Amino acid sequence: MLKTRVITASVLLACFVPILLFSSVITFSLIVSLVIALAAWEWGRFLWPEQKYNAIYFSLFTQLLLILILILLHQFEGQELGAVQQNLQVILWISAIFWIFCVPFILRKSLQFSIPKNIWLLTTAGLVIFVSDFYALILLREKGIWFVLTVLMIAWVADIGAYFTGKKWGKHKLAPQISPGKSREGAIGGIFMVCMIALACNHYNILMNDFFSFIGNGYSVFSLILISVFLASMSVIGDLFESQLKRLIGVKDSSNLLPGHGGVLDRLDALLPVLPIAALLMMGIS
Repeated sequence: MLKTRVITASVLLACFVPILLFSSVITFSLIVSLVIALAAWEWGRFLWPEQKYNAIYFSLFTQLLLILILILLHQFEGQELGAVQQNLQVILWISAIFWIFCVPFILRKSLQFSIPKNIWLLTTAGLVIFVSDFYALILLREKGIWFVLTVLMIAWVADIGAYFTGKKWGKHKLAPQISPGKSREGAIGGIFMVCMIALACNHYNILMNDFFSFIGNGYSVFSLILISVFLASMSVIGDLFESQLKRLIGVKDSSNLLPGHGGVLDRLDALLPVLPIAALLMMGIS
């Protein structure tokens, strides 16, 4: 299993790095749309576990929607482009509100939450989430390679920090019914690591045009710490929410698309709430 995980991770890294470093914004956006469409297929499998074609239709509809958005963003100009951007900004806000207020309420219900009874909520939420993440990634990528990479690092560092801290000191379960392997100590350790990375990038200017320095310069160091804690906490919520959906339908992974790693959503879950909120923070300063 470890060998499979390492091989898959190496292949993904070998593909991701050239795409991020050398592709244009349009090429990057097209590839991102394909990845999100795969995640949408897995989301559809959560909603319709016995109706596999519904998940395919949901994925295709999401893909077409993302391509349409990309076309509108690059074909329209002036007031028409402004109208498209304003509508997409509204979707960013709706997504952020969903993650900040609705998802914690759903998580409190634990395994008592019913997917069939909330099928329309989750279907609509899925579309909002995937559209907002797609647009957020476009906005972040336009700010620069290091900018988008440091936003992605928030979820990655929080996850790695939580794993090692939890393994060493984890005693109190974070959400035992939803994700028994996660501990409160691990979550705190992951959040702490994100704060340390953020402060280092901001103070020493390690990277050029990174998200942490942008936030630190736009607000203050204290605000940078608060925002880092908040975004790292949201990454934990994204992870827990996907774990809850998997528990409710009785599966370990969102799919088997990535050998040793599960599915696309298993790798993106922590990023889903981080991206739209980070984009909104960036737009607030800009």
